[in-house]
Amino acid sequence: GVTAMGKNDMADLTNLHEAAILYNLKARHAESLPYTRVGDILVAVNPFRWIDGLYAREKQEFYAENLIWSTVAAPKGRRSSVKTNNPLATAATEKKALGYDYEKLGINPHVYETSSLAYLGLAMERSDQTILVTGESGAGKTETIKIVMNHLATVEKSRPQWPKSDREKEIGGGSDTTVNRVLQATPIFEAFGNAKTLRNDNSSRFGKFTQLQFDIESIAEAREAGRAVPSCHLAGSKCITYLL
Repeated sequence: GVTAMGKNDMADLTNLHEAAILYNLKARHAESLPYTRVGDILVAVNPFRWIDGLYAREKQEFYAENLIWSTVAAPKGRRSSVKTNNPLATAATEKKALGYDYEKLGINPHVYETSSLAYLGLAMERSDQTILVTGESGAGKTETIKIVMNHLATVEKSRPQWPKSDREKEIGGGSDTTVNRVLQATPIFEAFGNAKTLRNDNSSRFGKFTQLQFDIESIAEAREAGRAVPSCHLAGSKCITYLL
């Protein structure tokens, strides 16, 4: 049955109806668990307070390690050099379909799960990835976008082969000019077109389409360097806004 903290994935609820969904979200919210899965959809309930450790660097590295670096497929025609007992599928699309296996690894629903799988699909499947963030006013859409962008822009620096000292220096402050410019531009966009409403002091009055552009390493280059996952470095971004 439903535990005190509710179900991680509401697709596992015995009775999937509005009352059960709301009760499950309420139970998790009471336990400071803002994220819940519905299959491959992530539901976020704004806690309206800061939860210690929820977006810590260690949390970023945990999801990157378990969803990207530890469970990768080797390039076609070559066996993987990574040995793992991880039960998850190796392709990003298959991982999304096998969300129930995450709980075997203690991987709770989190927005870093979404960004990690998007990175994996970009690197391994070499296909464009789309993350749609939608919700009512004050739900936390703008903050979620910033969190996702930050993780996608810096996930490459959590690669295990990086020396620990360099990784801490890069993730902590960052000397990568492109990454810093992209991340620091977000508050500028918020300064235009936002307004105070009854439900939100900083409500976006426009829709925003943000495109992050990555330079993806070729399979041949990755093999030569001994990397099971090709590197993806943020090369630039483009933002288009439109009135709601």
